[in-house]
Amino acid sequence: MKKNIFTLLFLVVLLLSLEANAQNRIHYNNQDLFLSGSNLAWAHYGEDIGLGTTDTTVIADWMLQMHQHGGNAMRLWLNVEGTVGLVFDASGHATGLATKTISDLKKVLDLAWDREIGINICLWGFGMLTSTLNADVLTRNRLLLTDTSYTNTYIRNCLIPMVDALKAHPAIICWEIFNEPEGMSSEFGWSGYQRVPMSAIQRFINLCSGAIHRTDPTAKVTNGAVTLASLTDVLAKKSANEGLNLATMSDAEKKSLENWFNSKYRTALTAEQIVPIIQKLTASNYNYYSDVRLIAAGGDSQGTLDFYSVHYYVMNGVPQLSPFTHLASHWNLTKPLVVGEFGWENTDGVPKAKLYDTLYTNGYAGALPWSWTDVSSAGHTEMLAGMKSLWDKHQSDVNLLGTGGDWPTISITSPQDGATFPEGSQVVIEVAANDDGGANITKVEFFVSDNIKIGEVTTAPYTFTWTNITSGIYRLTAAATNSLGHKQTSNSIQITVGTPPMTRLEAENATRQGAGMSIGTDVTASNHHYISIAQTDTNATITWQLNNVIEAGNYPIAFGYKVPFGTKTQFVNINGVRVGAIEFAGATSTAWYEKNLNVNLVKGSNTIQMQMSWSWMYVDYLAVPATITAVENIAGIPTSYSLLQNYPNPFNPSTIISYQLPKSGLVTLKIYDVLGREVSTLVNEQKTAGTYKVEFNGIQLSSGVYFYRLTTADFMQTKKMIFIK
Repeated sequence: MKKNIFTLLFLVVLLLSLEANAQNRIHYNNQDLFLSGSNLAWAHYGEDIGLGTTDTTVIADWMLQMHQHGGNAMRLWLNVEGTVGLVFDASGHATGLATKTISDLKKVLDLAWDREIGINICLWGFGMLTSTLNADVLTRNRLLLTDTSYTNTYIRNCLIPMVDALKAHPAIICWEIFNEPEGMSSEFGWSGYQRVPMSAIQRFINLCSGAIHRTDPTAKVTNGAVTLASLTDVLAKKSANEGLNLATMSDAEKKSLENWFNSKYRTALTAEQIVPIIQKLTASNYNYYSDVRLIAAGGDSQGTLDFYSVHYYVMNGVPQLSPFTHLASHWNLTKPLVVGEFGWENTDGVPKAKLYDTLYTNGYAGALPWSWTDVSSAGHTEMLAGMKSLWDKHQSDVNLLGTGGDWPTISITSPQDGATFPEGSQVVIEVAANDDGGANITKVEFFVSDNIKIGEVTTAPYTFTWTNITSGIYRLTAAATNSLGHKQTSNSIQITVGTPPMTRLEAENATRQGAGMSIGTDVTASNHHYISIAQTDTNATITWQLNNVIEAGNYPIAFGYKVPFGTKTQFVNINGVRVGAIEFAGATSTAWYEKNLNVNLVKGSNTIQMQMSWSWMYVDYLAVPATITAVENIAGIPTSYSLLQNYPNPFNPSTIISYQLPKSGLVTLKIYDVLGREVSTLVNEQKTAGTYKVEFNGIQLSSGVYFYRLTTADFMQTKKMIFIK
């Protein structure tokens, strides 16, 4: 009898343990998993799915790196603003999916499953009511949310066909209806966005969720709440406003808040505008997304969420709503809770290295930090280390049992990162490559600047000698392919050969702010002009923008200057961060000099800024290595195709579109409206290799969003621009 009682107690404890484990896991792939991964969100904002130009290289590389560090999940945004991927009629009803939407999505899902990564597909977000969108787009997006005839047309013509076409794909973790819909709500909405009632958002979630569940009964549905204030009825122990008080914030804290919020939400607000928004978002707690409230809003009994998702950032100033300081059970929710976004920073006393572990320990169902596209390469390394920590400690909870897994490993062993070589040198590149899964290494390829192939070997030792190298700064990588066709890219290293040629960016063409600056003329100055700073203003700045730095690294730069009033000290800021106070001196007051220094730049867009401390000097130019950007190489011929962002943007009435061609061929450059209709053909002819600029005048167009696409025989890229009359 006693033995039977002990047996019964054991079974009860076991069942309770299994139930608790299911409560903080996501059932996917016939497993109960903790989602360990990150947000990709996008490779190219609003353009990843539907145009047929998906950047599979970036997406596949990140997913493979996650896989190799034990990650299992990635969050991808789909419609974003509703301008790409869907087709609408003249009345604003959605009539179907863009031709490439399903194939683009399937391409990403196939890459994911091959790397044993699941995808959270986020359908919509607050960006669909961005005030600067084309008026027709805004109108139809509002109707989509507020008029059920428009909602049901979208569901019938777009959502159901998409879910039906992809429902058998094993890489889909879930469909997420919205990203932070509170931002476009009447109750919580932000400046820069139109607003609809939360009741309309709840109804849309209910109707879409029900349609997804009927189309694919095995599908999971979730929604990304901006904070726990809109996801729980549990009241915070303290006033939420205590975490953020404008009156006690320093100027530095205000600036930090502005930088974070405006970067994250693509706005241009001041701290005085941001603080009330955050306070309103967190003033009281109410779960808008419970089953009862969603069904009450839309009437569909199947229109509920399978698990909850929430976002948390230190900058929202509300530790009382922090998942890092509260157990998941604290919020009294009846479904698993994934932390679907959080900032990659030390958070509420938890160091970055412990963020994943803390969310796991606190009983949440997943950890997806923001974001691969918005953090530095150092942040990537730290995120991957966090995923690896979970894998090492809790492998059974994060191991997605897919069909991939056998990938080669490869690393460049020589030369070392940062190595320098005399002009005219040959560089011997040595690689270690192997495959522990039983496949064979079939080839190792060697690249410069990511995609320019300089050599290949098919047998060990994997060594290649690079010859005929022009002086410059280069980023080297290698890639190993195994007998299964799986290709893995190595670490990248930066080398310098000879003295890199420099490109001068004239000061008179840079962005200037502050008092006392004017353009002067001097035939001995570069381009015969310079900037005179003749008034003391410590807020005065000269800022240069580098739009396409090919790879992160440490690079030499130089300022051309003259000191007619004697030695001066000014500040240098890189990407908004001060790197030092630099002394500008000269033997005479009449000669031009160069000040050389080395700075760290990130991949992609960078700003280099001189901020005045003493002022009272002349600035001629900023010189940067000609080989670090996609503008042009040292011979004047671009090393790769590139379509640059138009400038200015937004524009009225004209803007400049620049592009680069590494070789000759037929080139077309066309303008399209949001419905995919061709508006103008700017270029349709044979072009030789080089850098080109084309002016587009939109005087005959209505205000709104337009797209421009560059097409050659082996390259196509599309970018978005905004015309405002």
